[in-house]
Amino acid sequence: MKCSIIRDLLPLYCDDLTSADSNEEIENHLRNCTECTEIYENVSREEINTTEQDKNIKPLKKIRKHFLIWLICGILGTAVVLFGTFMFAFYGFIPISSDNLSWEIETEEQYLHHLDTDENGEPIPETDTKEVHKFLQINFTGNCQAVRIKNETDVETDAEGKYILNYDFTFYPVFKNPFIFYDESPNKYRLGLDLSGNSNDKITIHCHDKDITYYVKDLVEESGITLE
Repeated sequence: MKCSIIRDLLPLYCDDLTSADSNEEIENHLRNCTECTEIYENVSREEINTTEQDKNIKPLKKIRKHFLIWLICGILGTAVVLFGTFMFAFYGFIPISSDNLSWEIETEEQYLHHLDTDENGEPIPETDTKEVHKFLQINFTGNCQAVRIKNETDVETDAEGKYILNYDFTFYPVFKNPFIFYDESPNKYRLGLDLSGNSNDKITIHCHDKDITYYVKDLVEESGITLE
């Protein structure tokens, strides 16, 4: 076998990738060719060095892999903690305690206008009528920087077929968001109730320690309001 062929096969021979017949031809040639033997020794030496380098690199790769995993877990964990802190501080999950929520009741009168419309949907000025309505204003104030309000209203009918409104309120104490401009104090909320409606309308305030329920008729009576 020619030297050029043997030299092409030497890298494969060193990696044990040649067949048994090829191995026999290569070994017979090396016994009789000094130049190819030197080349074989050089190739073998390079293979040994490469193997040693791989042995040294593999532990470093494992350390790097573990470090990247811990780094990613640390970043994700920090992000979760920061997000949870932000949501708890500025969104609120625990309702306010009844001791930290106060409210004042007052009344005011407003004129409600009524206009008939023509066939085109345009208002008819001469049909303008106004009616005085009394409103019960409940001003809630939380003993905190700001409140988030969850408000749900259900409608039902009484025995006379009149609508009854059930107001459900939950106030959550939160921090005042520095990136939001507030027109009014963020820890206050005003509820206006038209007293021309059903006096059996009910207000329920869900606090952390208890639920507080009022009927509009009871608030009117306690406030000494005259509806006539």
